[in-house]
Amino acid sequence: MANVQESSVWEGGIYQIETTDPVLGGPDGISNLQAKQLANRTVYLKGRVDQTDGELQNLQQGIDDEAQNAIISAIAQALSGVGVNRKGITDLRERVLSQGTAVLKNKWVVEGVILVKSDIRALHLTRTGAYVSGDRSIAYIDGDVRYVPDDDYHVTVPQNPGSAAETYWAYLWHDGSGYRVSIAKEIPDSGLKLYEITVPAGDTTDSIDAVTLTDRRIVQGWNGFTISTVQDVYVALPFPAINAPEYDVNLTVESATDFGMIGAVKVVEKQQNGFKIRHEGSADNVALRWTLLNVNKG
Repeated sequence: MANVQESSVWEGGIYQIETTDPVLGGPDGISNLQAKQLANRTVYLKGRVDQTDGELQNLQQGIDDEAQNAIISAIAQALSGVGVNRKGITDLRERVLSQGTAVLKNKWVVEGVILVKSDIRALHLTRTGAYVSGDRSIAYIDGDVRYVPDDDYHVTVPQNPGSAAETYWAYLWHDGSGYRVSIAKEIPDSGLKLYEITVPAGDTTDSIDAVTLTDRRIVQGWNGFTISTVQDVYVALPFPAINAPEYDVNLTVESATDFGMIGAVKVVEKQQNGFKIRHEGSADNVALRWTLLNVNKG
């Protein structure tokens, strides 16, 4: 990632980004203009500080009090200007222009994928709630319908020797050879959420009688492009937006399982600390880049 190009120039003014300006990066992009102007001022002031410091070093002996005070005042003024401009650049980065990435999932259970406790520290994977050899659950994940066979003692539930309860997630994903259920503290972007698992403190037995399973599955039918349950993703802003919700967010889709199945992608529920992105198509694993432009700072 390249840095902003800097020049030792005192800029007469700082450009105000307008609502009609396109979001454009690069050396000459309008989105970087303010940062370049502030950086130029900083380099200019830094040069003045270095020049003054050099003059001070050359006057090791014989400098009178009046000249010394003048030099000290010039240094203080220059340093103060550098601080102001650094604050301006920080404010621009934190408040006016932010950027990040997000992944919109489009995964759900069509039928089954029910986890039930076994007689040991493991869970059965079933379609109906009871293991039946040859039976299969159905899920929509990674852009297609997948069939997952019933499996006895499919996944082990972790023990918890600690003094506080632990929360885990059971999710469906492709492990490289096929679709299976795993349990972890966090669900990866490729995982379909199934159950929340609470393991109480001090649970180190060979059974999971004390473990709580909470069903978090999204269950809906499969009918092609249209889905009945919209799956939003929440984006937390790195810094609070000072004039929420009056800011703009530009969205750029970078990848997906099937670009042809991408529907409307839009920003909803803009708040000071974040916003939601909503996808109304049926493509899965939609990776996008968001750019927040906060031009009206009131």
